[in-house]
Amino acid sequence: MDAQALLEQAPDGQVASSATRLAGSSGWQGTGRSDTALWGLCKGSGKNPYQVCVDLGDRATKCSCPSRKFPCKHALALQLRDAREPLPASETPDWVNEWLGRRNRAAVPAVADESPEAVERRAKAKEKTALARENAVRAGVAGLTDWLADVAGAGLAGLPARDAAWWHSIGARMVDAQAKGLASAVDEVHGIVAAGGARWAHDAADRLGGLHLLARSAESPSPVVRRRLGFSVAEEDVRAGPGWSDHWVPLLRLESDDGLVRTVRQWIWGRSHGWVVGVRHAGGGARPVLPLTHGVQVQGVLHPYPDVPPHRVAVGELLVERQPEPVPAPESWRAALAGLEEFLKADPWARLHPLGCASVRVTEDTRHLVDATGRGVPVRSDLALDQALALTGGAPFDAWGLWNGRELRLGAVASPGSAPEVLG
Repeated sequence: MDAQALLEQAPDGQVASSATRLAGSSGWQGTGRSDTALWGLCKGSGKNPYQVCVDLGDRATKCSCPSRKFPCKHALALQLRDAREPLPASETPDWVNEWLGRRNRAAVPAVADESPEAVERRAKAKEKTALARENAVRAGVAGLTDWLADVAGAGLAGLPARDAAWWHSIGARMVDAQAKGLASAVDEVHGIVAAGGARWAHDAADRLGGLHLLARSAESPSPVVRRRLGFSVAEEDVRAGPGWSDHWVPLLRLESDDGLVRTVRQWIWGRSHGWVVGVRHAGGGARPVLPLTHGVQVQGVLHPYPDVPPHRVAVGELLVERQPEPVPAPESWRAALAGLEEFLKADPWARLHPLGCASVRVTEDTRHLVDATGRGVPVRSDLALDQALALTGGAPFDAWGLWNGRELRLGAVASPGSAPEVLG
């Protein structure tokens, strides 16, 4: 990987700039590389240097520093040093071998006992675990309901004065209750309140209302509700189920990082099935690989999770990749937004929706995309918008992006009626 690609792995700009400076410092010793790893010792603020290593297979990292960012500046700096001038090949230290060994052992599944007795024991244990999880989540929902009642009683105006410990307490209760979905939703409310701004009260009320609806619906067997609570379906079980064969065009993507796990979501257009979503996660500083080659049309099979449109999918057998063909887009923003009705009814907690419109143009102030009828939607001012302007030269174009209810994040454009080109 070159330096630019490595810096794109940084969780934020501060880590990227710190790593760049650290890569050229003299505080390194014992650096080396093999076919599978990089390693080195970096002087820190303590008595002992930090042990830093990188698995070259998936770029996962390990560092003994106390940072909670992945990759940390030391792991990124070590890779930058190697990118600028390959580290010397040498014998792998024991502490690196130990880490690599633990990763390899974790990646190799143990051979299961398939005797009837063992199968029955595993089934009973699985059933017991599932029941305990259900009870834990039910208790978490009860605790959240009480918390929401307290928030409503005290009023939104008091939320900015709440300290981090107060927010952490309810989030930790949801984690302990194995309701990760609820914990993430509480963290989102906290982030909105902490960010402030003119709309914080409106957005916080919207999210709290969604939490109240989810708590009231917690006993529903709906796959949407269960997913929002934090229950998941194993990908291997999905792949074992029916698949959808189609010509798929990945057009939109979004990456996120909660400090522990990186997630990439990819919105894929199927010519017979419409929009679906592929999701990949990676921990330990690794960067998730996109489910499909972005911007390239693929003929193959995707397996839908039990959910509502746009379905999450697991990748099955892929046959042929080719340049994309034209993708249809609604003739107006009104028609495009009306098409979201079924998605909103099926999953009222969804905040991002794929949205497209044919033959739009950018207003002079670059704040809106206007359709052929003269109606417009706000557009996010970012690199993708700059690229769209550069590609189209100000002429009308077909546009696709992610709509959050307030603005469109552009992801792909095309000359009217032509094949799309992804941005970013």
